[in-house]
Amino acid sequence: MDLNQVSYHYPQQPILLNHISARVPVGHILSIIGPNGAGKSTLLKLMTGIIQPSAGQVQLDGKPISSIPQKQLATKVALVSQQNDIFDDMKVIDVVKTGRLAHHNLLATIADDEVAQYIQATHLDALAQRPMSSLSGGQRQRVWLASALAQDPNYLLLDEPTTYLDIHYQAELMAILSRLNQQKHITVIMVLHDINQAFKISDVLWLVKQGQLVKVAPPAECYDRQLLASIFETNIQIVDVPNYGKYIVEIPEVRAES
Repeated sequence: MDLNQVSYHYPQQPILLNHISARVPVGHILSIIGPNGAGKSTLLKLMTGIIQPSAGQVQLDGKPISSIPQKQLATKVALVSQQNDIFDDMKVIDVVKTGRLAHHNLLATIADDEVAQYIQATHLDALAQRPMSSLSGGQRQRVWLASALAQDPNYLLLDEPTTYLDIHYQAELMAILSRLNQQKHITVIMVLHDINQAFKISDVLWLVKQGQLVKVAPPAECYDRQLLASIFETNIQIVDVPNYGKYIVEIPEVRAES
């Protein structure tokens, strides 16, 4: 997947993304990080074809993503859905089956066996017959992941997948994504709010600020106090934590009392 001079703005609004050019590294984990309002989620939507660039092109396999029929695109690119209450009365296994519709007609009957591998990959075996309404936030997130995997995509996109999850479920989700990437060679593209998570799990980082792609590099090349302070507009310290490694700490400015 390639982004060629991609810009985007909403009608009668300032430019949100400005002339972004980059190549997504196939078979790796890419995380997009930056401050709120930098354009990260918009960038992800452009890469799924949900919205189209105001200028430039997003290309997949050498073709403009806008030229690829929606059903065909769904077999190549999957976006992990956010919470959606309309599925609350459905069983877990039936929600996962909706991902297979990319490979069937809308009225097809999908066998349980066809989604068994996606249920197993996301540790949902014991929950498969339960209604979505009975699940915790972390469990529901795994169902959305399983449904996206059922599309059998080459690219798996996630928008802040750990938001609102307890630390245990965050670690579990990151471990599942890492394993899927290593075993199935799925290209994972994520917007992550937690920069330490992004640095630990990713092969490549895209650092975005004010609609500009400021840096594309492996995490090891991004442990730079001045760079990160400039991106996030806050004081940054990078500390070494035993049995963990480098850890990025954002230090808010302390205002002097008047």
